[in-house]
Amino acid sequence: MPELIHQLRERLLAPLPGLDAQLRMTSKNIGTIRRGYKVPEKHKKAAVMTLLYKKEDIWHTALMQRPESPYPHSKQVSFPGGGVEEIDFSFKHAALRETEEEFGIPQQEIEVIGNLSQLYIPVSGYLVYPFVGVMNNVPSFVPDTSEVAEIIEVPVRHLLDQSLRKKTSIEIFGGHVLDNVPYFDLASKVVWGATAMMLSEFSTVLEEIEYQLL
Repeated sequence: MPELIHQLRERLLAPLPGLDAQLRMTSKNIGTIRRGYKVPEKHKKAAVMTLLYKKEDIWHTALMQRPESPYPHSKQVSFPGGGVEEIDFSFKHAALRETEEEFGIPQQEIEVIGNLSQLYIPVSGYLVYPFVGVMNNVPSFVPDTSEVAEIIEVPVRHLLDQSLRKKTSIEIFGGHVLDNVPYFDLASKVVWGATAMMLSEFSTVLEEIEYQLL
């Protein structure tokens, strides 16, 4: 087992960085609201996958840009994943199934080594369960073009590069504009919102196990 994966597996068994780490990649105002927020009793459930694999001897993860649609997360960058369905016997199974459907990666090629903290997304009403999975080979992506506009491969070390954490104004669903929104500048994509918050917790875990930037 590669050393990084061994260390990640062990770290993910311990208490997670949680909300404090997630809030590093959201605005101060939203952070204040989230600290006092309670997940509504009636909510939907979703599961996503932080996928890890070595490509040209460098650890990578893969995100996706969603196509334009009439839904709140139109054109946003996200992890592979989606809503938990009746056929799913666990949240982990939902994350694997969705990754297979969206990325075309057979479930048996992914070993889930742990999970990150849950995150509620008020705009869509989903409580998201994030998982971390590893592959022994470089994935052969076969994206579902109805759900995936583009697959974005990102070297894991970029998540730790503070120069790639920036702020910008973002126009959201309904034409509203949010100012000074923190985001990851990954592969020239603006990765913000819930995805950035989950990446922030994952990067905190990487820092704790002293994963090297270079």
